[in-house]
Amino acid sequence: MPTQQQVKGIVAEVRQQLKDAAEKGIHLKVTGNKLADDWLYVVVTPAKSGVRALDHADVMSKIERKLRQDGKKHVLLVPMLED
Repeated sequence: MPTQQQVKGIVAEVRQQLKDAAEKGIHLKVTGNKLADDWLYVVVTPAKSGVRALDHADVMSKIERKLRQDGKKHVLLVPMLED
């Protein structure tokens, strides 16, 4: 479970992974995060219009797997669309 001290680093790592995805044409961004119930929830929204839901989910799934492999468990990326 992430601690409050780890949140900034984990969110920065997610942002870096999203930057890598943007280089492949999938533009997403972190728009919020919340530490609750021993989980870190990171909200991810499209940074540009035209991002397909399948691509959005695929990128987030890959990032979550990478975080778990690196020992950062209890992190959930939450997909959201901006109004």
